[in-house]
Amino acid sequence: MKLTAEQINYIENYIQSFDIKWFEIQVELTDHMVAIMEEIWEQDPELTFHQVKHQAEQRFGSGYFKTIVAERKTILHKEYNRQQRKRVVEFLRFPKIITSILLGVVAYQVSFYFESPAKYVSGLFGLLFLSAVPMSYSWFKNRKIDGKRFLAVEFSVFYLGSLTFPELGLNIAINFKEELQQNHLFLLPFICFWVLGFLFCITAVHLQNNIINTIKKQYQLS
Repeated sequence: MKLTAEQINYIENYIQSFDIKWFEIQVELTDHMVAIMEEIWEQDPELTFHQVKHQAEQRFGSGYFKTIVAERKTILHKEYNRQQRKRVVEFLRFPKIITSILLGVVAYQVSFYFESPAKYVSGLFGLLFLSAVPMSYSWFKNRKIDGKRFLAVEFSVFYLGSLTFPELGLNIAINFKEELQQNHLFLLPFICFWVLGFLFCITAVHLQNNIINTIKKQYQLS
């Protein structure tokens, strides 16, 4: 016997009462419980809805929800990491790599117009930091979609790296100020690191947009 839309909504609210934070797991547990209830009801159609619900709860056992949430978090974390690596590879195709190399060459050539290489490097990473701040704000803003939290969004940690790159670059530039002043070629590893940070930022933006669009499509959210 199939549950009605109203009964399924009741089960959804019941699952939410366990304070399960992430919508993906709420949906999985709801589907699982509905399937068990329909199986029980199929075997004994004379049972009432609440009797079927009670039998389904007994099958779960004590602490079932906490255990399954922990297990699903681990499984989904691995799956989302795999998906992110695949998306990064798909995004960073040949044209973007060539463009990044050209960006590094241009950044190095421009450095000759500055008297202080250390200040130039600080300026580059300062710009990178300014570009990363709104991106991180966007990540925090989109942690909830239609008021719902998703593991896929929270496990998207590329935004953290977008802030780490400029901070690390600035700190290293300060420590190697004299070396940069003495040898212009010493700029090259800083330029490469800056280009890598730039690539990291645009990849993070792409991943975030991709993940959010996928979630909205999958769960039919606005």
